[in-house]
Amino acid sequence: MWEAAPVGAEVDEDTTPTEEDGVLAQMRLDGSLGPFRVVDWAGDSDIGSVRAANEDDWAAVDDRLFVVADGIGGNAGGALAASTAVAHVAATVRDVTEGSAHDVLAAANAEVVVAGRAAGTPRLGTTFVMVSAHRSHVVVVSVGDSRVYRSRDGALELLTRDHTIRNELLASGVPLEAVARRRVRLDALTSFLGRSSGVGAFDALSFSIAAGDRLVICTDGVHGQLTDARMIEAMSAPTCREVVDDLLRAARGEGGRDNATAIVVEFDRLAEHTERLEVR
Repeated sequence: MWEAAPVGAEVDEDTTPTEEDGVLAQMRLDGSLGPFRVVDWAGDSDIGSVRAANEDDWAAVDDRLFVVADGIGGNAGGALAASTAVAHVAATVRDVTEGSAHDVLAAANAEVVVAGRAAGTPRLGTTFVMVSAHRSHVVVVSVGDSRVYRSRDGALELLTRDHTIRNELLASGVPLEAVARRRVRLDALTSFLGRSSGVGAFDALSFSIAAGDRLVICTDGVHGQLTDARMIEAMSAPTCREVVDDLLRAARGEGGRDNATAIVVEFDRLAEHTERLEVR
């Protein structure tokens, strides 16, 4: 049996035996580490009040993989890019890890390029964001400026970063005022799917999940028109369907200047893992 070190003796905390196995098991059963499951979700898209066509697309696969895309490059090209990327992933992918994200995006990117050339609209592209639900966490993959937020305990946290000129300048320390006179579009995308040169910058990160968490996956037709406070207000609705309906209704109420798409996903602990484990 392990004994405590004498008072005054140096202890290597990295190798000191502990009850960590039992503590981690308890945390899992308490819902701190999972396992979790999706208990509710809803998704929808609204053309808005200005655009002639809806260039957004979305899909849910097996209640565990959720995808949103916002096409760019004009009505025909944007819609084709978004639908091609979403359809390819929905047909070929069931889950995503940080390690597999590049290959998934590369395949979707190639499909968009081929579709654009076949349609005679090679200058097309789409933002793309995926959430893959695992038992103890979610993997979020993003390209462009569609976003994922995590709603927890009445607060809203942005989990993705926009791949835009604005963010690139901010990251490099260049004052935005320095480029204002050059008429640079600060919201212009620096990365998207549909590049003939292959996949550009993307982010693939894992995030923890707690019981009651909701994720919001949306295009800029939602987050670009609504304040965080308004989104938090929508998140208080009892069901994910009600949240989605409120977000899209609010976006249209703010002018509906863009297509608006949102998926809301809610998590809870697996029922069979709610009993407490006595740690000995």
